Amino acid sequence: MKYFFIPLLAFIFSFHSISNAQIVKNVEDDIGSFFTTGGDMASSFFKFKPSTQIGLAESAALIGAGYSIDINVHDFAQKNISSFNNKLFSIDNVYGNGYTLIGIGGLYGYGILFNNEGVRKLGLQTIEAVGYAGIITTVLKSIVGRSRPYANEGKARFRPFNVHAAYTSFPSGHSTVSWAVSTVLANNTDNIYLKILCYAASTLVVGARIYHNDHWLSDTITGSAIGYFVGNFVTNHDLGNNSGQKKYSFYVSPNSVGFLLRF
Repeated sequence: MKYFFIPLLAFIFSFHSISNAQIVKNVEDDIGSFFTTGGDMASSFFKFKPSTQIGLAESAALIGAGYSIDINVHDFAQKNISSFNNKLFSIDNVYGNGYTLIGIGGLYGYGILFNNEGVRKLGLQTIEAVGYAGIITTVLKSIVGRSRPYANEGKARFRPFNVHAAYTSFPSGHSTVSWAVSTVLANNTDNIYLKILCYAASTLVVGARIYHNDHWLSDTITGSAIGYFVGNFVTNHDLGNNSGQKKYSFYVSPNSVGFLLRF
């Protein structure tokens, strides 16, 4: 992730010549924050808080339930191919993939370039959430080696320590990324409609991955859980290191949607 910041910083310098020293300091602080968050997240796995245990137990139960109906959900999705559903579930072409990574990088870059602390912090939170959730998912993918639905080998075919695309079904990367981003965004707004919009978008991504025959239901549940819990950890960690009052949030009015910054 450090190498993400370096080209971004070079890009910013090429267009911005004012307060370069402040830009450098902000980026350095954010790199430090990124690794501090990761370290605290890693140590939290060994604290075994009751809330963590309950969350893990609930997630395991949900994943197990999803696994039990993987075939049923897969067959249902493949029997309901239509032009409407093709359009509805095209969301995974733009959300949960590389375009999302470009978007959050642009969000952070905007905050740095225009010295907007609120947008910069929001961008950093999404980078942290996607970065660490993505690491967890990528490691699990290569270790588990689960066959994707399109491989036609059934839901119980596993080839551990395999990086071939056809055997990286578990967990779903799109689900992980979309839920990590949606959770961070939802946690940074008090508007219930925007919260619903965030989670509805990531839920559609989950459906899209199944509809497109790329993942089983249990893959998407696992990816969603990883994204959700990491997204929550990142935002709560950030609030814990500040006053606890949001410095920024989304707002919506009849004619516009944007950011509200508090100083």
